Amino acid sequence: MLGYVTRILLVVTSFSVFAHTQCAKDNRSGEQGGVIVTDLTINGTTTLDSTELARLSGEFVGSCYNDDSEEMQERLRAGFQEHGYFAVEVKHLTLKSSDPLGTPKPVVVEAEVMEGPKYRLAEITFLENHAISKETLRGEFPLKPGDVFERGKIASGLESLRKLYASRGFLDFTCIPDTEPASNGTITLKLTVDEGSQYHMGKLEILAGKETVARLRAEWKMAEGSAYDSTYIKKFIEKNSSLLPEGFTAQDARQVMNCPEGVVEVSLMLDPREGKSELPVKSIPCESHHDQTK
Repeated sequence: MLGYVTRILLVVTSFSVFAHTQCAKDNRSGEQGGVIVTDLTINGTTTLDSTELARLSGEFVGSCYNDDSEEMQERLRAGFQEHGYFAVEVKHLTLKSSDPLGTPKPVVVEAEVMEGPKYRLAEITFLENHAISKETLRGEFPLKPGDVFERGKIASGLESLRKLYASRGFLDFTCIPDTEPASNGTITLKLTVDEGSQYHMGKLEILAGKETVARLRAEWKMAEGSAYDSTYIKKFIEKNSSLLPEGFTAQDARQVMNCPEGVVEVSLMLDPREGKSELPVKSIPCESHHDQTK
């Protein structure tokens, strides 16, 4: 009897270790706990064939998540939207564990889903943009009219817009998306742009030996007064890594935004022994400036 119990414990332990090391994708907020999806059963759909259902399920099976049915419900909804089912409703979802002591726990996910129609992109329109043309903004989205309206590609396009504006000095850029589904199974994506103020390059401060300072300043091509490119520092550091301390990254460079003056000042503190920085430690927001003038 003792040997039998030991064998069961070994099986459970082995499965837990196997599950922990076999997370195809780890979406947990921490490395401990959570669940690993061993199977996903989807009920209630009316238009999806078995191939598409299997593909959707396969995107979850083998991956790890937080032990939270509401979070899993939202992730499943996002998964359907990634395939064009923008109006999907996940009505009910349960997590059933075969090993409550597992780390992570192996679970079977059962969900009731009404997928709705598969949408395609009609067009993308832009409002309130002034500094960058609509044609240029449209080119940042990897979707053309008629393509399946994929959530991930829309998110990718929005992130590309942010980087584009940031590279031209519009560091406070925001974009509000609005979707307009039509009865013909298409969606128009309307993007209202708030460009904000354009920032320019301010002072460049380098704390290092004289020779290093001279060489780095000669390599720095973003002139004072030019539009501030927030992507430039990373490129600069990668190009001039041989002149910098080992392990120095873009995160080590200090960028101070001065909103009232519309400038960004940059400090590269390579050798603190060469002096004390004269730049302010924190960014200066416009609100602080307004408060001081009242």
